[in-house]
This record gives sequence, structure tokens and C-alpha cells, in this order.
Amino acid sequence: MTISSDSRSLEQRIDELESRAAIADIIAGYCEGTDRRDTDRFMGIWHDDAEYLIPGGRGDFRGAEEIRRSQEVIGKVWKETYHWTTNHTARFENPDRATGRSDAFALCVHPDGQISWVSCTYHDVYERRSGAWKLARRVVERYFVSAPQGVELLPPY
Repeated sequence: MTISSDSRSLEQRIDELESRAAIADIIAGYCEGTDRRDTDRFMGIWHDDAEYLIPGGRGDFRGAEEIRRSQEVIGKVWKETYHWTTNHTARFENPDRATGRSDAFALCVHPDGQISWVSCTYHDVYERRSGAWKLARRVVERYFVSAPQGVELLPPY
């Protein structure tokens, strides 16, 4: 039998596991809210004073109203988006604050139907306030956005 050197209580360890699950739901909520144009789902992952920063992109958005507006801005650029987020890590600074990193690949459809591929990393700060985990900050580090391609997407079955 191996004895763990973790000095945290069982309650503290369970809290971290539950927190990790809540943070994973934030990551999924970002993709789901954006890709399905579900503004309520998208806005539900952010604290009211959060920051959504896209250096060299379509702007920096601070606070709930600006973050809501980000979806209008993005909606003018992309007719549809399909995100896949992977390699998520979360590091807890304390029981109510964590930093995270995840990589994303997205297929984005231009208004004219052409396709671009986008690759990026999200650098996140998650905070639990009033018992709810949400994003306090997301910085998007883009690696590339491909030139528009004439790839035909098949309709769903």
C-alpha cells in the first residue's frame, strides 16, 4: 500500500475534483456557446467583470456587455464555427482560483461559405465567486488562420 504525501483533507481533495469538473464545463461551454450561437450558454461562463482578450484579432472585450458584443463581432466574421479544445491543464493557486491552458483547433466558415482553419491556445484564469466557477480572464494566443479554402461541407445526416 502506497501512502500519499498529499496533506490535504479528503474534503479538500474532493473539492478540487468537483472544481476541475466545473472548470471543464466552462471550457465546453465556451465552444458550445460560440458554435451553437447560444448567447446564454456563452455568457454563463464569464464573471461580470471578466476580460476576453484577442491580441491582434477582433479586439479586447472587458466586462459582460463587451463580452456579449464579442459574439456579434465574431458572428460578422464567421457564419459558422466548430471548435475542438484539447490538452487542458488547470493549476490551483488556492481553492477559489486556478489558471489554465488549453489548445484549440477550429473550422470556421466565412459568410461566402469558404472555410478557414484556426489554431490557438487559450490562457485562462478561473475564479469561484459566490460558489460558482467562471472565467475571470481568457487570452487567445492565435498561431494561424488559414487562407479561405473552397472546401464543401456536407449537410448533417
